[in-house]
Amino acid sequence: MKNNEYFHLGGVLLAITAAVALLLGFFNNLTADVIAATKEENERLSMQSVMPNASSFETIEPENMQQDSIITGISEALDENGQRVGYCFSLSPKGYGGEVSVLVGVNSDLTVNGVSIISHSETPGLGANAADEEWLSQFSGKTAGITVVKSSAQGNQIQAVTSATITSTAVTTAVNSALDMAETLNEEAQQQ
Repeated sequence: MKNNEYFHLGGVLLAITAAVALLLGFFNNLTADVIAATKEENERLSMQSVMPNASSFETIEPENMQQDSIITGISEALDENGQRVGYCFSLSPKGYGGEVSVLVGVNSDLTVNGVSIISHSETPGLGANAADEEWLSQFSGKTAGITVVKSSAQGNQIQAVTSATITSTAVTTAVNSALDMAETLNEEAQQQ
């Protein structure tokens, strides 16, 4: 091949690449608002699943939140009159296979209303079973200081997922962190 042919082929490839990049940018701008609205609606529906007695949610950013906290987001759960009924916490504790994205709903009386696992990388058939609604329902009504046991949970204990104690402990740590932060937020609200 002659040098002219290389330049010609390079020019054609450059033109194709530029056209594809422009098209991708155009379609990204076209769909960005729809994607953002869908993400926001999915987040609202997830929060609604752990706090069904709330009609709206307002994001809050407490001043005393530590940088190394596993809490990644907090929303106030409000009823139809704008009164706080609790909080929704997004948390990311470390499980066996990596971070576990957990959503926890805490009532104003500092009891767990609901827990949902949004995403995880846990072992299928083992730690992944922590996302089962039946297992997560153990947290409902619990208060701070929840502990994990391998069998026969009583009182403020939950029974670990079989062969997945690390994952069970990670989710429990997330729930306890949410309960502790809810208590702090309640104390701050009473001081105002």
